[in-house]
Amino acid sequence: MQLRGLLGAQVVAVGEIGLDFFRDYAPHDDQRRVFAQQLELAADVGKPVVIHSRAATEETAQMLEGFPGNVLLHCFTSPELLPVALDREYYVSFAGNVTYPKAGDLREAAKRIPTERLLAETDCPYLSPQPVRGRPNEPAHVVHTVATLAEVRREDAHALAARIDANAAALFSLP
Repeated sequence: MQLRGLLGAQVVAVGEIGLDFFRDYAPHDDQRRVFAQQLELAADVGKPVVIHSRAATEETAQMLEGFPGNVLLHCFTSPELLPVALDREYYVSFAGNVTYPKAGDLREAAKRIPTERLLAETDCPYLSPQPVRGRPNEPAHVVHTVATLAEVRREDAHALAARIDANAAALFSLP
């Protein structure tokens, strides 16, 4: 697999990998096969995985069962996956969609993530937070996502941002 040769010391994770059954861009069996290979490779090289799961919650959970390394559920949009994430101590990352008025289910999920497993992201150029919705997302906009996470969790935004930084450093073995 060509990917193995790209996973040098500067690479901190294998991802974004996973299953996307929302659109029919690739046959589901092909997605499962490639995802399994990528998980095996990540385990072999000792890298965490950054997981994309869309309309494939049950199968994603099944395929991740027994993965020996750290798992990050990227751009978390599957509250039904929350019990698995909590039980298996996955990292969970929220993007700008957690700020949307109709995203109460995501905000409820964000309350339940242990602080040491919480991350925030932009998912650029998509999912701009509510205050800048309609414009392309960018790294500077993550402050809105962190502010919403802090509000729903009843935490100080600056302290939560520092914790999120520390979580990313721990997950990705950053200095």
